[in-house]
Amino acid sequence: MAQNSTLDFTGSKSQTLKIIITIIIIMVIQFINRESELKTLTNQLNKRSTLILLYGRRRVGKTRLVREFLKKNKHLYFYIPNAEEKTILSEFSKAVEDDFFNGFRFTDFNSFMEYLAKKASEGTVIAIDEFQRLTNINGAISHLQKFWDEKLSVTKCYLILTGSSIGTIRRIALSGNAPLYGRRTATLKIEPLKYLDLFKWFKKFSADDLVEIYASFGGTPAYLEHIDETLSVDENIIQKILSKNSPLLDEPEMLLMQEIRTPQRYLDILAAIASNKQAFSEISEATGLNRESTSVYLRTLEILDLIERITPITEQNAKRGLYHIRDPFFNFWFKFVRPNKRQIELELERNVWASAKEDFNRYLGHLFEDICSEVLVKMAKNGNLPITVDRIGKWWWKETEIDLLGLEKRSGKALAVEVKWSNLDYSESRRLLSELEKKAQQVHGAKEFTFGLMAKSIQEKESLRNEGFFALDLEDFKK
Repeated sequence: MAQNSTLDFTGSKSQTLKIIITIIIIMVIQFINRESELKTLTNQLNKRSTLILLYGRRRVGKTRLVREFLKKNKHLYFYIPNAEEKTILSEFSKAVEDDFFNGFRFTDFNSFMEYLAKKASEGTVIAIDEFQRLTNINGAISHLQKFWDEKLSVTKCYLILTGSSIGTIRRIALSGNAPLYGRRTATLKIEPLKYLDLFKWFKKFSADDLVEIYASFGGTPAYLEHIDETLSVDENIIQKILSKNSPLLDEPEMLLMQEIRTPQRYLDILAAIASNKQAFSEISEATGLNRESTSVYLRTLEILDLIERITPITEQNAKRGLYHIRDPFFNFWFKFVRPNKRQIELELERNVWASAKEDFNRYLGHLFEDICSEVLVKMAKNGNLPITVDRIGKWWWKETEIDLLGLEKRSGKALAVEVKWSNLDYSESRRLLSELEKKAQQVHGAKEFTFGLMAKSIQEKESLRNEGFFALDLEDFKK
């Protein structure tokens, strides 16, 4: 089959089963909110030569995106197993047997690249999945670079390289001295879905439910696929994450082991951040690491896109930043799963969840701020905010904090928003807005404020809007 990879049923049964399960997951994962990525892939078809680097964390939907694009184009798709050269070449060979004869095999990587050059010149779109595993073949990345420079780039070649090991991809394609640096014509980083995307996916859950779903499962499509809409949110968490038989129980550890040989220190740092030890000094103290080691580990986690450093929105280069776990599922796992691993192994997951519910509700308050930030960014892009903003984020100074602040640097206008994961009546809303006005007096560089609230629900929000305030709740998010 020239356009599809084939399965090798001669290997171990367990490996074959893993491949079958992977393909089944790819087939059933819903295809949501990838329109802009598909448009980018399509627009590149008109160029003389195209080398696209498409990457992101594993299970985020890269393969599904590529397969959706390939459906409408003459193509070759190659999947690289995590194996040595002989096995990789065998997989390549079986994918193109129909072009040759039954039992055909590429003798070496050079002959494979010669074949690709020929197919590329005929207008075939070529996709190589998990291309970073070419590092398992001695000299393969340099060979790919040479073929691109000398043959592929001078034909109407369309080559897609996808990968999920972010550290390796940065080393071989994104850093300044990488073999493939400067050769790609487009780079697509595939991110997890956002909270608002879940409304397209789940039809039976309420907006409140989806906040809890997003807070626990995050936005990775392969994680969301485990959710059963006939069950409550609590039951989904218990069965699909906390059960000792759940495929998600060890997911963060497995991902880190894919990227890092000895992940224990990194696990400790992520656990510290999840327990609200977010300042550099707090992380260093909680983990027992010196400042130099802490800095190195944090930088690596940033490179792997597992954490981000947040500073006050008015001081983006400030030294007093706070570290934040980017993915809600990972944050949930380090907060509620890792500390309770022993109890989960003893099949006490229901007891674990019953005792964790109060902490989970507090955790939702922090996660809701991220969701509200997402909503504001989307509204800003669509021109639906009361002012035009070019920056949105948190602001704090000493003991004073504003949950979300949108700034238009040129005019000095600002939108200050208090976020509450609660149901607000009118008097409580007015009290919060009055306190917010006092906090805003400490923000330097902002001359004119619009004040607002974002909450689970807001009574008499139309009255607040008529008074000149910004007011949004989950009912508005759903709309």
